[in-house]
Order: sequence, then structure tokens, then C-alpha cells
Amino acid sequence: MDIDKLKKILEIPAKFVDITIQESQENQIILRDGIAKDLTSGDAFGIGIRVLDNGWGFASTNSPENIDEITEKARKMAAIGEKIKYDERDPITDNVRVKSKVDPVNVDLEEKREILHRCEEAVREYKEVVSSTLAYIDSKSIFHYLNSEGSDIRSEYTRVGIFTTVYAKKNGKIQVGSERLGATGGLEYLKGAEEKSKKAAEKALRLLDAEEAPSGVFRVVLDPLLTGVFIHEALGHAMEADHVINGESILEGKLGSIIASSLVTVYDDPTIEGSFGFYFYDSEGVRGERKAVLEKGIFKRLLQSRETASKLGDTPTGNARSQNYSHFPIPRMSNTYVEKGDMSFEEMIEDIKYGVYLRGSKGGEVDTVRGVFQFSAEEGFIIRNGKLAEPIRDVALSGETLKILKNIDAVGNDELELHIGFCGKASQSVPVGDGGPHIRTTATVGGTK
Repeated sequence: MDIDKLKKILEIPAKFVDITIQESQENQIILRDGIAKDLTSGDAFGIGIRVLDNGWGFASTNSPENIDEITEKARKMAAIGEKIKYDERDPITDNVRVKSKVDPVNVDLEEKREILHRCEEAVREYKEVVSSTLAYIDSKSIFHYLNSEGSDIRSEYTRVGIFTTVYAKKNGKIQVGSERLGATGGLEYLKGAEEKSKKAAEKALRLLDAEEAPSGVFRVVLDPLLTGVFIHEALGHAMEADHVINGESILEGKLGSIIASSLVTVYDDPTIEGSFGFYFYDSEGVRGERKAVLEKGIFKRLLQSRETASKLGDTPTGNARSQNYSHFPIPRMSNTYVEKGDMSFEEMIEDIKYGVYLRGSKGGEVDTVRGVFQFSAEEGFIIRNGKLAEPIRDVALSGETLKILKNIDAVGNDELELHIGFCGKASQSVPVGDGGPHIRTTATVGGTK
């Protein structure tokens, strides 16, 4: 790739120009019931060019021969549209990479497949398990970011992950359990894969004996995984500045206001080493930073791109992310989590006469405009007289985001464990993490069947 030719593009008449060059390698293995069903491996290359003049112009290609064509396309698009404010920033020059102890690039496909086979053997220890699907992924991506302000940033990332789904059957009933493990880093982060897979199997087994969930308003305790999903989905998306600007957020006009219990502090932090949502710089060359978006119940920060920050008179937060070179950066979360409190799980449930403990998430729906949500938990337990009692299944949690946040009256002292995932927005998917401690609140619980 002729970098000098690309740098010439930065000199075209415009308010701002940036270029993203991406080279990637990806591998995926899927194991179904012990048999490798899908082994894929591939390389990718591409270039994305943004031009800001009157409005934005954006074009991309996976062929260097088309550079002049996409530059002209982006330039013409930028000549139309409403004027966009975009504050200048100091240039950054950097060369950074995620260091891996065991780089997956240096490990052959058979060794990677063996990791899945060991996980499959672990779940087959349980006689009720009738089927399993395990997926392994790894990727290495190199991004070279250039802009007309003089920034020149090269970033290299390696990510790995294993996803386990287990089906168990007893007395004609079938239940499913799932777990996932991953990191920004090398295969050293997958050492706990077999134990994670066993947890998926054990979850499916518990659900075989679980009863239907009760319905009503209860005191509810959420486990760390569901805490993370709740904060990411119900609160995090509402804190993305483009949603606020477009009138799509319940948090519009609430900066500086109390929106949650004083026990609740929430961070968005892409700097956590090994986390799935880790990055050095966002897709606009802004350094990622740890920031409190919610501090002791007070709404402190929006998640900003350079454009949204300019529109709102704020500063960029390093949250402009794109799926890859062929997508336009938009405000996104990184690792979003609730800061731990000082209460143990036993203390949290000891004064509950009848309540519900919910664990894990099977997905759900969120309306950031109205501020309402519904999540399906993977499993749950009745809390009776301060103790965990019978397991329950097919249970949903629903309510108004701000009411649930203000009803939180206990935050656990659990050490932070971030759970991995891919977050979808505007037809883009980016790796993220979310988590937190156990939290206690009051919410509506009901069966999903």
C-alpha cells in the first residue's frame, strides 16, 4: 500500500479528512456434538475515507486501485448536506499493539480445535446432555489511521473467544445452558474454557428441575451478568450522544440530574487490559479513557464522538467506533459496568421474605425513547426467608429504566468480572464488555411462556 499516496489525499480542499486502512485475519471453528462442522479462515483488507466539507462524505474499498475513485465519491458527497460542526484537535502519532503470550496466529488449526474437543468432553460428563455446540473464534486486526490534522496512529489487536451451548434432556423435557469466554489478547485467556463449558451444562441441568416463574412485583436480586446486560442495554444506549441529539433517549436534558440511587456508579472504560471491549484509540483517533457516566446516582457524561461533542459543546470521550473500515464511526460503548459496593450476597438476601434471584440473560428488548425494557433471564431462584430456594425457569424482568435504577437499595462487593459480547447498532457490530456486582432492586417479574 502506497502510504505517501494516501497522505496526499489528506491535502484535498476540505474541513477535515481521515483515512482508515485495515488488515485482518480471522479464524472460526464450530463443533457440533464433537464433530467439526465449520472451519473457516480468511484475510481481509480495506480502506475507508471520510471527507467533511459542507456535510460528510464517506466511501470505502478493498482494492487499492480504487483509491482515486472512492476519494472523489466521498468528496462529492461532502459538498452537499447541512453544515456540520467539527472541532479541531491536536495531532497524535503512535504505534500500539496488544501483546499476547500465546498468539493464535502462531497456533495451528488442529490445536485450536483440540481446545473445543476438551470442552465437549467436559460437558459429556453429564449423562443428561444430549447435544452441544461450541464455537471458537480468533482475529488479528491492524488499523492505520491518518487524518488531515496530522494524526498517524497504527494499532494492532488480537481477540479470542469460545462460545458454548449445551442441551440437556430428562423426562421428555429439554433445556439449554450457555456460557462464553473471551478477551482482547492471546490464547492464554482461554485457559478456563473447560470450566466455562461445564457451567453451561450444569445450568441446563438445573433448568430441567426448575419450576415456572411467579408473576408480580418483587424484590429482585440480579447476578453480575444480568447487572451488566441491564446497564448496557437499558442505560448505556440511552447515554450514547447521537441518541440524545436525535431525540431517541430518555436521558435527554438530564445531564447533572439524579437518575439513580446514590449507591450506583457506572463506568465506561476501554482501557481494561484483556477486556473484550478494549482499545487504545477509537475510530477517530481519540484516545480511549475511563470515565464515570453515572456517579453516585448523578448522570455525569454522554458517550461522545467528535461530531456529537462539537454539536453539544462537550469534549470527545473516545467512543466513536466503527465495525471496520467500511463503516462510519458512531458513538458506542466499550466496557460498561457498575462499580462494586460493600454488601455481600448473603447480606443482600437475608431480609427478603419472598423475592427472586435472577441469573444470566437470554436477550430482550429496550426502548431508549420511552425508557422501558424487558429481559429474559437464563435462570432464577426463589428467595424465601433470606435463603435461596427452588429454581425457576422462563423468567422475564421488565420495568422502567429510571425507576429500577432509583429502586436499587443494595450493591454487592463482588470483584469485577466483565462478560463478553458483540453489540449491534445501526447495522454495525462491535466487541464490548459489561458487568458489575450483584444489585438489589424492585421490579416486575413474570413468566415468558
